[in-house]
Amino acid sequence: MARGTRVALTRIVGVSALRPRISLPLDLHLAGRRPEIEVARHTLRPAGRARLDALVATPAEPRGVLVYFPGFNTPLGPWETAKCQYLAQATSMQVVLTEIPGMSRYGDPIPRAIRAEMLRGRIGAWADLNLAYLSAAIDGGWVAHTATVQALGYSTGCSLATAALPALAELGPIDGLNLVEPVAISRRNLASLEAHNMLDFGRMPLVLATNLGHDWVMSAYRRQWREPSVKYGPADLLAIATVLSGEELSWHLDDIELARCALARGSRSSLCRRADFEKVDASLQARGIGGPTVTVEGLGHQLWHSFPVVTHLIEAMLA
Repeated sequence: MARGTRVALTRIVGVSALRPRISLPLDLHLAGRRPEIEVARHTLRPAGRARLDALVATPAEPRGVLVYFPGFNTPLGPWETAKCQYLAQATSMQVVLTEIPGMSRYGDPIPRAIRAEMLRGRIGAWADLNLAYLSAAIDGGWVAHTATVQALGYSTGCSLATAALPALAELGPIDGLNLVEPVAISRRNLASLEAHNMLDFGRMPLVLATNLGHDWVMSAYRRQWREPSVKYGPADLLAIATVLSGEELSWHLDDIELARCALARGSRSSLCRRADFEKVDASLQARGIGGPTVTVEGLGHQLWHSFPVVTHLIEAMLA
């Protein structure tokens, strides 16, 4: 971890003892082989709920649990398995994630009552639904190392992670919240949200190209294309977009007590707008909440699809 940390900290553009501002250069180096950490796949079905899949990566001597909330349209196949292995290795924590309710490979919709809340811009019930699956994994004995807890979210997952944090605190002491490319920090209409999404999606080829030359990464990526994709319907898509087009993530951050919160965005991101991102950072600073604020140079919202970027970014955020 030390090598990646030194790379991440070489370009600090603004220093605060509380919240260092880090400019992370686009570094395509990927040290080492694929981590050999066991990742177990489970199918969860809490009472009265639809099925969702979960992944649990367990290092040899876990020092806590990292609850990872993935982004929109994320299948739990070889690609996410590889990320879980790296996250477990980099943090020495047991990593657990579930599919997002309404976006599973089984195609079950978000329950109507929860969808209605989301269409009003409220994420609480959706986060509670996601937590029901995490509770099922804990009850099944698959997640057990809760001496300390970290939460990590990417994109849509940032909203779920933030809303879920008070409940996660019941598992064990919260060591930190880590938000990569939070979207629901800007108020915009659905047309603007889609326009920003298309702008960032157009930057995907550059992001994917950063994985070239790393054989085991590309092998996982190719295998992912042979796996089932997640399925979702137009009603759920509208509900999720409604949640993401508001500022509820920022409001939740203002309401929770937190010692540390790391933030990250791509310098070219359209979905995570710079002015709103800096507003969140300033609010955390004013409240005395520590943690780095990281900008990945040269990439946009899709940076989480670059494995070299993920490895350096996690080291910068969780060091």
